[in-house]
Amino acid sequence: MTNSNDGAGRVIAGRYRLLRRIGTGGMGRVWLAYDLRLACEVAVKEISLPENLPEADLTARVARARQEARLAARLRDHPHVATVHDVVEEDGLPWIVMAYVPGATDLQEHVRQHGPYDTVETARIGLAVLDALMAGHRLGVLHRDVKPANILLTRPGQHTSAHESSGQILLADYGIALRADSGEPRLTSVSKVVGTSGFLAPERARGAQPSPASDLFSLGATLYFAVTGKGPFDRDSEASTLTALLFEEPAPPEGAGELTAVLTGLLAKEPEQRMDGPEAARRLAEVAATPHRPDRIQKTHPPTTPVPTPVTTPTKTEAIIQRDASGHGPGHLPDPEPEPDSPFKRTRKTVIILVAAAVLLVGGGVWAGSALLGGSEKPVSKAITTIPTRPTSVRPYGQNVDLTRELQPGECVSTVWGQGKLKGEPNSVGVVDCLNERDSVDGQVIKTDAAASLGDAKKNGLGRCRSLLAGTVKAMPDVQPYALIPSKDGWDTGMHRTACLVFNKTVTLYGPVGDFRRVSEEIYLTNSGIGDCFSKKKTGDNSRLYLADCGTPHDEQVVGFVKAPAGLDQKEGRDEAYKLCANKYQSISKPAGTELQGWTNDSDWQGGFRYVMCTVYRPDGKKLTGDTTSPVSLMSPAAA
Repeated sequence: MTNSNDGAGRVIAGRYRLLRRIGTGGMGRVWLAYDLRLACEVAVKEISLPENLPEADLTARVARARQEARLAARLRDHPHVATVHDVVEEDGLPWIVMAYVPGATDLQEHVRQHGPYDTVETARIGLAVLDALMAGHRLGVLHRDVKPANILLTRPGQHTSAHESSGQILLADYGIALRADSGEPRLTSVSKVVGTSGFLAPERARGAQPSPASDLFSLGATLYFAVTGKGPFDRDSEASTLTALLFEEPAPPEGAGELTAVLTGLLAKEPEQRMDGPEAARRLAEVAATPHRPDRIQKTHPPTTPVPTPVTTPTKTEAIIQRDASGHGPGHLPDPEPEPDSPFKRTRKTVIILVAAAVLLVGGGVWAGSALLGGSEKPVSKAITTIPTRPTSVRPYGQNVDLTRELQPGECVSTVWGQGKLKGEPNSVGVVDCLNERDSVDGQVIKTDAAASLGDAKKNGLGRCRSLLAGTVKAMPDVQPYALIPSKDGWDTGMHRTACLVFNKTVTLYGPVGDFRRVSEEIYLTNSGIGDCFSKKKTGDNSRLYLADCGTPHDEQVVGFVKAPAGLDQKEGRDEAYKLCANKYQSISKPAGTELQGWTNDSDWQGGFRYVMCTVYRPDGKKLTGDTTSPVSLMSPAAA
């Protein structure tokens, strides 16, 4: 007989000491481990692969595990995703390093112990998981194994920030579930899908490739389980479960009430007839906002926080924007004329000064993970879905804010502040074109947060916005989160979402931020973040910067920002930029053949944006390849 903790004490990749096994599944074993370098506990997943696998297949699957972990790591700042930190190899096999969530219980175990959730709690769980799924889908990352055992719940006080009064809802195993048969379950053997087949989408059971729609079907089956205590296709055997999945409709979900319509929509057999994410989010939000019915309250369950409805951005395009076949993106817009009402408006947004590097950095080490430099949000394009807003004469954010509809994620705004910038409520908020250089892009809506009541919005809206925007704030040097909370009139007319925005504290943003930007768009110091990759075009002594996909050849990558000491004027700041970057980042090992350099902008400096953007590049003129700030890169001893 094998000891359940056989292997405890083993050190993986010279860094992670296995302490004890905390889970076992079809994909492998999960261990509690100790990170010897960072002195903290982590969860390490040991991936199981078939025995006697040909060397070429083994190599391909290890490479795939590494790539999928990198993709999943892009979601590390999402409040409802169990974070992927690292992927390493040991004896030629992949190991996935994830955040350890102490005291967490998975949804499957909790329902089995305490019974089904009521409809309101189930809807809130569904909103959280759906928000995580849609964030992944916008990045092109599929989960592929949504099921109750992969949803972690914590009680109040466990692993929560100071402003959160209740526990977390986390989607685990994001994008890293390796399977036999090319990594996808083709159901050539029923035993390969034990515990999962009842939650697979029918098209996947027939051998089709996974898709966002298949993730949504699995979510529907999971929520059916949460509210009824059983899967929609549960039968006496795996074969009969599979038959029901393919050919039978699920029984009406007992006790689902208002959730019945969304469960039916998500469980449609054909992907094209299945309810989409935005529609499911809208319906789940309506159920989550209804008062609890006393006869259905399950007091033994850990309460869940109201979570943001994942509404995507209504902008000028309705598709994923990619670089065209020629490799070129949209050209830059004309320089704006000076605006006489503000001495700090940029008169030439393209005046970005490159401070030359001074020294070639030694060693072939890899750049430290961006989490240690303050986090990042990768420059990717979002799939855009327009959600109609309710026409009304009501001002949803109060009489001082002259808007007559709710703001949506991705929208940029121009504001007027009567008490000083970011103090109190703005006197005026207007939606502007994020890419029009003649508009003053002061802030951008990054998320919206659906509250359970107006009192909840006023009490907890700012705290939840801070949590939702934490990744954006960490990645950028000068931004501040702001919550625009519904007024009573707005709430009474059905507008229940707090708009979570970011504003630069000094100058304006001048354009969209984070993954609302498109590859090949011009970017500026004021809307750049740690981890951004870019290409540049020289214009005299200055340069224009264009966002690049880190997976394609590019000129430079942002590794951090340094705030200049007080009293340094713009010329001194330009002259000292490299030194400021070197003082902060030179001690960390970087890719061989690269140098540091600093970027600054005169007009931004005059306006109070006194930051130097520090990047790595190759002085031999060659392009960088790959993401040198990826969290799956190894950290040098100097950084530890």
